[in-house]
Amino acid sequence: MSNKNKTNRKGEAMSNNQNKDGRVLISMDRDAKGCRSDVVLIRVEHNYGSPCAYPVNEGGRIFCAMTGCTTLRKSDLERIQALGFEVVVEQRGQDELLAELGVSS
Repeated sequence: MSNKNKTNRKGEAMSNNQNKDGRVLISMDRDAKGCRSDVVLIRVEHNYGSPCAYPVNEGGRIFCAMTGCTTLRKSDLERIQALGFEVVVEQRGQDELLAELGVSS
């Protein structure tokens, strides 16, 4: 359906990401990295022995901005999942880990 044919109940034109009441819908498109927008991609790092979940994609960064923190806590991740988002832990290869440690492979 094209934008110019889509109208709300009042007859006003609306975009494809709105429902008939004018509320914005969550898009399930893919971002620039090919990750679905309903996926929160995190990277787990250990800081002083404690695991910390850092956001990798835009969805994760938005949730971090909402919480006011740079990392997502376990309770944050549980709430994100309860909202219907999929939380995925980024997997890093051995070469990447060695490069971070400054060891040549």
